Amino acid sequence: MPKKGKNNSERLAGGSKNNTAGAGEGEAVEREALQKWSGKSKLEKTLQAGARGPFQLRRKERQHHLGEFRERLIRALTVEQVEGNGTYPEILEAMSHPRASKLVVSRAVELTAASEYIREAREKGLSFTTVDSPSFKGELGLVVAADDAVNEAEIAVPSRKKKLKAKGLPEELIEAVGESLCNRCYELIRERAPEELANYKKQGFFDRLFGSKCPCGR
Repeated sequence: MPKKGKNNSERLAGGSKNNTAGAGEGEAVEREALQKWSGKSKLEKTLQAGARGPFQLRRKERQHHLGEFRERLIRALTVEQVEGNGTYPEILEAMSHPRASKLVVSRAVELTAASEYIREAREKGLSFTTVDSPSFKGELGLVVAADDAVNEAEIAVPSRKKKLKAKGLPEELIEAVGESLCNRCYELIRERAPEELANYKKQGFFDRLFGSKCPCGR
């Protein structure tokens, strides 16, 4: 995995973390709004669209979640996380969720930084779309979502740096995404964060032959 821009993000967009409205409550509001809208005359709908824009359910909530309803999100990353070093295994795992149906990426993100996620989404048969709107708020850069409510209590993913430091990995290893590691360092990652092994390579014969060194100096 090649390195991407440095990731210092440890926050998720406001309203994205613990807004855990139940499926019943959210969908009840949705049904009520649809009923009210359906009961309006064609003239009333035209006048409202002219004054407020096209009819949209829970507009403010969707502005914070790349156009998606909060209860349909499985996992999410900030723009900084997507563009930071490495691929987040939590997002790859979220794409295997039995209800996962789509990957949504903000156009604020460099698509090359999201390429691994896009490739994985296509391999798993998820739809992929990029979105942008001047009404979007917060820092979200990517979400994995379902077509209906899944009500995940936590959609935020801790930054790699914060997570791996907590697992006792030295900073030079955390930042060495895509580099070849000596057997000792590779096994350290296997022991403490095996889900991260895809972000590293193990030193081979030619690495040693041409003097390629592990970040630890070996």
